[in-house]
Amino acid sequence: MKALVAIGLTLALSACGGGYDSLPPQVSDGNGGTIGAGGTIGSGGSKDDGNWKYGSVSNADGVFSLSARIDATNTYTVPQFPNLNQRSWIELEKRKMAVGTISKRFTVFAPEEVRCTPGCQIRIKFNGGISAYSFLQRVDGVLTPASDELSAELFDKTTRSNSATIYLPIVGLSDEVESEFNFRGYDEDKMAFTGE
Repeated sequence: MKALVAIGLTLALSACGGGYDSLPPQVSDGNGGTIGAGGTIGSGGSKDDGNWKYGSVSNADGVFSLSARIDATNTYTVPQFPNLNQRSWIELEKRKMAVGTISKRFTVFAPEEVRCTPGCQIRIKFNGGISAYSFLQRVDGVLTPASDELSAELFDKTTRSNSATIYLPIVGLSDEVESEFNFRGYDEDKMAFTGE
């Protein structure tokens, strides 16, 4: 009887292995994610995703501001301090202004002053295509689109793109700084108001 139990246990254990010497390949799950070795389910969570940070502001009446921040993947050397590197970032914000009215804001933060006083054209490459956009610099290093319509357009382009490069004319540098961004993994659910 002990021999039969030992044989049965051996067969059961060998069946568990499945004879695979490697992990299964990644395949699409049909929802923007992958399933398989190192894959994700749904959107977000992939090792290739950007490092998005989310926040919200609320009052007694409920949430009225949602924000998402993404830092550039590269740094640049500060002109006055050659041993100091800085990193630019983008902040997206949605504000609930009144019942049914939601605004979208797009802001670029460069930790140094940009040659953009009071306004300038900033080139941005979304997924390979470069265009110039009108920006204003009201505070050193804080760039906002020149109109609410442009702000909403850039918000949408950011959330629908995998990557971007923003060409920043930093004061004190002869060449534009190419700030590169990885937009993968943007979580639309974290930037949606209830009922939206």
